[in-house]
Amino acid sequence: MEEQSTESISLIQTPYDLEGRELVCYPYLITTLKISMPRPFLKPRIVFTVVTTDLVKGIAARANMFPEADKIHIQKSALVPPVISYEQAVSQARKLALKWIMYKFHVFRTPAIEIVQEQESYKAFFFVETENKRALVDSVKGLDRDDI
Repeated sequence: MEEQSTESISLIQTPYDLEGRELVCYPYLITTLKISMPRPFLKPRIVFTVVTTDLVKGIAARANMFPEADKIHIQKSALVPPVISYEQAVSQARKLALKWIMYKFHVFRTPAIEIVQEQESYKAFFFVETENKRALVDSVKGLDRDDI
């Protein structure tokens, strides 16, 4: 019998019990960015934002917090492989932070953007059986009754 290889990953914490479930894990790069905006005759304004970058599609989105994650061992076949590189993900996060800061604070000078914290994490999805079909459930957001 051939043994499948496992990998240690960082999985975003979930309220669901994932033990014994068939999982699919989707990759994200989560970064906390420190943005320092120069202001004439004043100290620079400093703000922080968290950006989550999808490592498959390359789309970045602002998040409301840096999520807690647990280390788990999982089969490599359950992991969706990342398509974009680390550098591309960081670039997308920086572009989104710059766009947000320009909109939010009407900044006209280029702010300094620094990565304070980063982590490559996975979000777990699992299957549930309903009357006549299988549904894929997001382990963080859950599933509405309308989705079934």
